[in-house]
Amino acid sequence: MRKYIIASHGRFAEGIYESVVMIIGKQDNVQILNCYTDGTDTKLLIENAMASISDEDEVVVVTDIFGGSVNNEFMKYLGRPDFHLIAGMNLPLLIQLFLSQNENTEEMIKEILSDGGANPKYCNEIQESVSYAKKDDDF
Repeated sequence: MRKYIIASHGRFAEGIYESVVMIIGKQDNVQILNCYTDGTDTKLLIENAMASISDEDEVVVVTDIFGGSVNNEFMKYLGRPDFHLIAGMNLPLLIQLFLSQNENTEEMIKEILSDGGANPKYCNEIQESVSYAKKDDDF
């Protein structure tokens, strides 16, 4: 079974998951880790979350910042079988992860990350390219 952990500094994980629920509904097998919010040691919080997942289950962890303390703590689990860690959490990424029907988790993650839909966009540049195209069409 595929299980998810959404982890962040502060309450970002909780807030973004609330948005997921608003858009696509509550998801099964999801743990939310709000680190550095109540004095609980982050290392212990992560250890407990990982200990609650059976070795037979796959786990997909999504963290807020690559190289941040939350992400670095999960990096220690990269040798665990069926463990997948993604940094740079955003709403389109989470929605695509939850809605994907691909049963191959590694393939699913690579597909989502490569299609660009979950990547940030600089809208000014998009607008400029659309504006230039419209000007060219006027001639």
